[in-house]
This record gives sequence, C-alpha cells and structure tokens, in this order.
Amino acid sequence: MRDRKPNELFYRNLAPITKTSTPEDAVTTFTQHQVSHAMASLLLPLILLATPINALLQQSRPTFITRNQFRSRSGIICHATPVVVAAGAVVVAGGAAILWASGSEERAKRAQYSEWEARDEEERLERARLAYMEPRETWKESELSEFDGTQDENGPLLFSAGGRVFNVWKGRHFYGPGCEYHIFAGRDATRLLAKSQLEEETDEERALPLNIGQRAALEGWLWTFKNKYEIVGHLEGYNPKDIEM
Repeated sequence: MRDRKPNELFYRNLAPITKTSTPEDAVTTFTQHQVSHAMASLLLPLILLATPINALLQQSRPTFITRNQFRSRSGIICHATPVVVAAGAVVVAGGAAILWASGSEERAKRAQYSEWEARDEEERLERARLAYMEPRETWKESELSEFDGTQDENGPLLFSAGGRVFNVWKGRHFYGPGCEYHIFAGRDATRLLAKSQLEEETDEERALPLNIGQRAALEGWLWTFKNKYEIVGHLEGYNPKDIEM
C-alpha cells in the first residue's frame, strides 16, 4: 500500500472521496456546510418571530367567522386563538422592552440636564434678588460710588452713561472688582466709554468736548446697555447736549 500525503488524509476525513473527487471538491463541500449552518442560524430567529404573525394574518376563503376569528377591512379572516394572541403580545412586549432599554441612557441625560437647568435658574433668581435696586427718579454721582461692587460682591452694581443709571449686575464679570472694566463702576462713565478708555482722564482731556466719532461710539455702548441691563434712574445735573450727535 502506497503512502498517502498528510493533506489527502485530511481531505478524506473532511468529506467522502469518490473516484472522481479531489481535495478541492472536499474543501468546497466543507465550505458549503459552513454557509448552510450560518444561514440556518440567521433564519431561525426570523422564522420564530414570523410564525405568530403569519398565524394571526393568514388569509382564508370567506367562511363563517368563529369566536376566535375576526375579519379585517381587506376581507382577510384573521385567526386569533389564545396561543397566537399570547405569542404576538410577547413579541410586541419584547420589542417595546428593547426600545425602552435603548433610550434609557438618553432619558437619564435629559433628566440630568433638566436638573442642572433648574439649579441654574434658582441661582439666577437668587442673584437677581440680592442685586435688585429700587429705581429712583434721580441719582447724584456721589451716591453711585456706594455701589461699585467693593462693599457687597452680590449687591447692585451701578454706573451712569449718557445720563442714565444702569444696574449692571448681570455683567459683574466685566465691571466687578478686579475685572477689566471695573473703572466704569460706581461713577459717571460717559466720557471713558465714549473714548473706550480704561484709565482716568487728565484735566486737559476732561476740558475738551467729545468729538463726533466718540459720540457715535457712545451711542453704540448705550444701545447695548439699554437692551441688556436695568435702568434704575437718571443722573442729576447731566447735560444731554454733551453727547448730542
């Protein structure tokens, strides 16, 4: 008896070898078995799900409708036995459970965001309460210095611009102590705003009237303040002609 090659023994064990079979035929047979097994694994769940649905929606000839049947609008007689109804309910409940589980993370995030928003709103209302200033008809410039933010870090934050007195507590991160524009707080900041200047004017500069460009710049500032901050009065002794265009 002649010696067989190791791979021939492998192919003989893998699939029956006929007189016309070759190792390549054996490999092809083995591959087909694998594909068939995979297809069966995929189709089995679909068949299990389709069976109760098919039983529920199967069409038959027009006959007398029994107690466990009902006729749809299209004339299909549907068989609704307790087993079929139970199976359909299981499928629907299972699908609903999957959808509910897949959305649980999103619901948790929305709940957390809602909690954060509610907390932020509470804090905003508390800041507004602490910073509230009762409006009055007129203010003296000396009275504004009390509300520059140095005495009460959560209280009103006032300055005057263009003859109006604004409570700018919403912009505390701009005008509060140690912030970039704190020089405007607790005073009449009209000229500094018009010049976009963050340092005190000299006596010579203060004696000069604002030019047309500076007055236009001031109008831009005033438009922002009117739309963003609360007006709590007017500055006593202010001359509107100083900023007329």
